Amino acid sequence: MSAEITLDMAEEKDALKVTRIIGKGRHRLNLLQMGITPGTSIEVLRRAPLADPVEIAVRGAKLALRQAEAKHIAVIKEK
Repeated sequence: MSAEITLDMAEEKDALKVTRIIGKGRHRLNLLQMGITPGTSIEVLRRAPLADPVEIAVRGAKLALRQAEAKHIAVIKEK
């Protein structure tokens, strides 16, 4: 099994599975409302030149997340 990392450490074109959302409160709720839930597959599409924001594909949608938000999403690499 792959080691768990946070989304901010993932590289472009990585296929990932969300394992958990780190934290509480409004930030957690916002991520869950965007469809980023444990067990969901996501793909890192690209990063801005300074790595902030990161564009991901999740549930057929494309989202841009700040690095600060990506640090709250724990993932593992899918095979």
